[in-house]
Amino acid sequence: MIKKGLRIYLMCILAAAALGVGAYAVYDRCVHTPEYALREIRAAVSAKDEALFAAYVDVDALLVDIHENTTELLAEYIQELHERHPEDWFFRHDRAFMYDYMQKRRERDVAMAHAMLTYYFDDARVPVTREDGAARWGSDELREFAAHYTLTVEDVGDRADEMEIACRIRGDESTYGRLMPEGTLLLRFKRWADGDGRYRLTGARTAHADVRGLFAFVDGAERYWALQGWD
Repeated sequence: MIKKGLRIYLMCILAAAALGVGAYAVYDRCVHTPEYALREIRAAVSAKDEALFAAYVDVDALLVDIHENTTELLAEYIQELHERHPEDWFFRHDRAFMYDYMQKRRERDVAMAHAMLTYYFDDARVPVTREDGAARWGSDELREFAAHYTLTVEDVGDRADEMEIACRIRGDESTYGRLMPEGTLLLRFKRWADGDGRYRLTGARTAHADVRGLFAFVDGAERYWALQGWD
């Protein structure tokens, strides 16, 4: 069974899978823009082209950033989350517990997310260990989520070597799509210092206590937990 903290972290990863099939509202064809990087990421996910994906995503930085953001928000808003989901034991603790719990899990959670991506890009890979099996299952869930969510670029902001893009994620009317009808992700891009001016995705975070930010992702994770029939 997936641990509670990992569940919410992976919900952010699963929602980010909409990058692969998202409907983008900005159509800048210049190769030196974050929007172009998003389209290349979309192409890489659709074609399962791991090399292209790595060219436009700093995977290590992205997964760590998502985990750190998730940890900070869960700890900061633990009381609000308890009031929102009083039946969930995971939110019946204080900030110190939540922060410590998530920090202790960071290495394992990020490793699991890495393994999920490995199986996503190589679906012929055969799981060997129990951990491999869990990662393969997670990669299948990535595909399921990507099929039922779209991502729209809403706000690009001023051009800079490092910048954030606000994106809206929307689910369709399927069972998976209704888990999180709507949410907001802030995607951070950094111009890579390799001379070609390319932007790469280096981070992703949700807004703070907001119905389309943290609460949307946690509510989706709670519905997903119930959908799977987990206690």
